[in-house]
Amino acid sequence: MKKNYEEIKERIVTTSETTCIREQLSFLETYRSSHTVKEKDVAIYIGDVNKAIHLLPEGIIDCVITSPPYWKQRNYRNPQQIGQESSYFEYIKRLVSVFNEMKRILKPTATLFLNIGYKYQNKELLLIPELLAVELQKNGWTLLNKIIWFKPNAMPSSLESRFSNVYEPVFLFVKKENKHHYYLSLDKLRVKANNFTNKKSPEDILGFKVENSLFKEGKMEGNVLKVFKTPKGNILAEILWENGKTTIEVVQDFDKESQLSVDLVCQSCGKSITHEIDINTHYTCKGFLKPILPSTPEFDERVELKSLLPFPSIDSLSWPTKQRNYKGKYKLSPDNRGASPGARKSLFGEYLVLQRRYKIFQGVIADYLRFWRKKRGITTKEIDKLLGYKDTAGHWFRKDTGSWGRGGSIPLPDDWFRLKEILKFDSLYDRWVTETHLVLQTVKPHPKGKNPGDVWNIKLQPLSEAHFATFPEELVKKCIEAGCPEEGVILDPFAGSGTVGKVAYDLGRNAILIELVPEYLNIIKNRCPNIKEIIHVK
Repeated sequence: MKKNYEEIKERIVTTSETTCIREQLSFLETYRSSHTVKEKDVAIYIGDVNKAIHLLPEGIIDCVITSPPYWKQRNYRNPQQIGQESSYFEYIKRLVSVFNEMKRILKPTATLFLNIGYKYQNKELLLIPELLAVELQKNGWTLLNKIIWFKPNAMPSSLESRFSNVYEPVFLFVKKENKHHYYLSLDKLRVKANNFTNKKSPEDILGFKVENSLFKEGKMEGNVLKVFKTPKGNILAEILWENGKTTIEVVQDFDKESQLSVDLVCQSCGKSITHEIDINTHYTCKGFLKPILPSTPEFDERVELKSLLPFPSIDSLSWPTKQRNYKGKYKLSPDNRGASPGARKSLFGEYLVLQRRYKIFQGVIADYLRFWRKKRGITTKEIDKLLGYKDTAGHWFRKDTGSWGRGGSIPLPDDWFRLKEILKFDSLYDRWVTETHLVLQTVKPHPKGKNPGDVWNIKLQPLSEAHFATFPEELVKKCIEAGCPEEGVILDPFAGSGTVGKVAYDLGRNAILIELVPEYLNIIKNRCPNIKEIIHVK
């Protein structure tokens, strides 16, 4: 941090006029002990966007939410302004330069929400937003979404030669090198299902087909023979597998997620981790993260609810009878049948799958196994040889994300205990990695609600102050809740009336605003209640 601070200090001294050096260096003192402004603080830079970005430390921004001046839309009478270029190609080039400079100050997990409107010239629609998006893709940005911001109260139009424009795109970008590992949480934006409940009772799964894919050799199948209930309400099922063995398995609540979310607590500092992305900010501690798991169901105190009588043979068991002849578009291709949940249900009816009980952070497991492998002084090839595998064990110790996605994997339950015999590790993650339960495979909504989708219906929001282009607070709120972790830092490099700063404060985030036009400073100050620093960039 000291080196980073000195580099920023040097840039300020060499790029700023003497009159503003003192206040800018004062602002930098807030970065001496951390890479962020204080909780819920708003800092404002007044001046050229590129110079302001140049003054910021590396890796401090969690999320960028911005709407640059549209091309040929408004003249601010400032020689440094963006939007009055002679051609829209030059306009796009300047914006790309701004966002490329911005990469340096973004965290690896950062997201960019970019809103930009359309423009007509000589009655022709210029696809400036799309052209800008393509250029950003060429410059190391990955486009995740083109969100359609539909404006139901858009300005009425008297045009008769074409349809009026009632939407604008909001592009969601991440840095290309981090396209497999970024922060995005949809939970607060999900659309709740309308009183959905699965009315199936536990007894209804009697005789159901069960699939178990947690085998190195492949899938094993079985059927539900008996259903039990524990004193605490857990449902258990006795499964007869095709190899003739029987097991007792926990049945997941039909209305809940297929895998349980788990909080982790650092054994060194006590910090709680609730999101996989948060692990990246916790690399300084040496302690392992301990999963907080629910109690294990009382298998020995189960009460039988129902069973198949007489005891069936393996050959007599079959799929549930609630299937019908599938007539979908994949009917001629057996490999593709059941490509959608509805088609799968049509083909196979409802059935159960045995899978891991908890959501597991693969990086945490990899760090743990790396520690024990190093301690035992054994190579992955030696582990493969002991387990009878080839090029398998190495994936358990990997954390990389290449062009084909994650390279790491988590050992199957049986492999975990075999690996434990080799590495002699403790039981910290035994339950987290190996506990399983039965999940009903059927057509049902996400328990937290459905994905909000990429069409957002948000009204324009007028502002009494004299600013003609104001972000609706609801639009900014959606972007923040999805793209910025709690107490994170948000950047708006084209702040305008300061809506991003206001909403960031309301939601408990920090904000850094950059605005070229000094006249808008009073509007921002009136809307943002917790401004700590105002820096005039020369």
